[in-house]
Amino acid sequence: MIKTYDMETIGDEDYTDIAKHLKSSGLIIYPTETSYAVGADALNDSAVQKVFRLKNRDAGKPFPILVKDLNMLIGLASVNRREEDIISKFWPGVLTILFKSKKIPEKYLFNAGSEFIGARISPHPFALRLFEEIDFPITATSANLSGKGGISDFNTLLENRFFTLLSSDKEDVILINGKKLPGGASTIIKVARKKIEIIREGDNNIKERLICSIKNGGNCHNAL
Repeated sequence: MIKTYDMETIGDEDYTDIAKHLKSSGLIIYPTETSYAVGADALNDSAVQKVFRLKNRDAGKPFPILVKDLNMLIGLASVNRREEDIISKFWPGVLTILFKSKKIPEKYLFNAGSEFIGARISPHPFALRLFEEIDFPITATSANLSGKGGISDFNTLLENRFFTLLSSDKEDVILINGKKLPGGASTIIKVARKKIEIIREGDNNIKERLICSIKNGGNCHNAL
């Protein structure tokens, strides 16, 4: 069964229901600062398996996650001072950072055996409010079939083959209608000792801002 909430009318009781749904291994399709994503309790293997199956995704491809704050991130990954400095300047935002996992990769199914965890804090109002109700990270993989482009318009989502498969699935799923989103994808980086490696350049000017921040100590007003 599919249940839909509208961002324009969603209330506190609705967020409580959504949180209960996630805590019960449920899935949500929700808006982010870029496109729609599939959300599940990232630490619940049963829920994460549903996401892999729904997207028809290779079990060897990890999912990025959203975290509430630095404390939640530190519970999962090692964060050095340089990464903390970047976080302070660019989060919440469209920047995913790959952090070294604190546990052996096999402990996190969402990580698909990788030694790194891709995480960010989303500035979207839905995610910010949801994290007032939950104390675990959620998956932030795009709401589409594996290998397909992201979907940024709710009506397009409803017309997509992904939604057709979702509707025919036996799982209960909650949809959050955030109307039309900016689209694109977050930039993904890995922070090394002497350089920042751009793993994927997103549809924003994060790369230029990162370079400016490093060179000018964060004084980058002209690059914003």
